[in-house]
Amino acid sequence: MIKFLSDEWFAKVKEMTEAAGDLQVPSAMANVTVNLAVETKDGKVEMCINGGIIQKGFIATPDVTMSMPDDYAYKILVKNDWSVGMRGYIKRKIKLSGNLKKLIPLQVYKPSKPLLDLTNNIAAITDFAE
Repeated sequence: MIKFLSDEWFAKVKEMTEAAGDLQVPSAMANVTVNLAVETKDGKVEMCINGGIIQKGFIATPDVTMSMPDDYAYKILVKNDWSVGMRGYIKRKIKLSGNLKKLIPLQVYKPSKPLLDLTNNIAAITDFAE
């Protein structure tokens, strides 16, 4: 198991993503870029979701910028529980800025089978103490 959001985790996610081939990312996800600042007990981790792909670090011109605690990021990105996002926003645990209209299609987002398989494989190697 690899610690969630560690350098080793990002390297393994990149390797697994490249090996997965065509992920058939649905357009709702493919058409949005999000910079995500995740607050951990060790400090802030900068990452992005670029066309549905998890990457370490921020990109220069994201559509949306988000910040959230690591438990929310884990549930959304690794456990594929998108309902946590709305609950976190309502509880003011998730902060958003930018072109929020780009997030509206994600309310009905359904991952493709290859993307869901990749998410499940990432979950299988991810260590996170909830």
